[in-house]
Amino acid sequence: MQRAASPDSSPPCPAFTLLELAVAISLAGIMLLAVVPSIGVLDHVSLTRAARLAERHLSGTRLRALAGRDKLQVRMVAPATLETVDAAGAIHARIDLAGGALRSLDSVRIRPATIRFNARGHGSAGSIYLYKGHRGIRVVSNFVGRIRRHSFRF
Repeated sequence: MQRAASPDSSPPCPAFTLLELAVAISLAGIMLLAVVPSIGVLDHVSLTRAARLAERHLSGTRLRALAGRDKLQVRMVAPATLETVDAAGAIHARIDLAGGALRSLDSVRIRPATIRFNARGHGSAGSIYLYKGHRGIRVVSNFVGRIRRHSFRF
């Protein structure tokens, strides 16, 4: 004859052994070590995205100058903000490069202070320099309006 289980008896509580806790903590540490080097990868991705935005902004300005038969120029108005204006000073486009990046940029420079495009799509030679950590990307515009990117480290 079987004995009935008493109402106050409950199954034993599952518990972790010291060995299981040590294994879980070591696995978490190994995963953390895998994530820390990816910060450099995030810097590179952030810099590349910002450079792509700058390149698209210059290309769009060139195409807008061609389509509208107008002289346009790109200048920097804030630490990481590019603006396209015409000869009368009317703003045609504005883009925040730091907002488009995953992480903030260290520095953005434009040399010379403005990059110009005429009604034929030809431009003045100029560069936009973007810096993050020990990496940089230079977005270059030449006299015939060609726009390209160059990566560098320092």
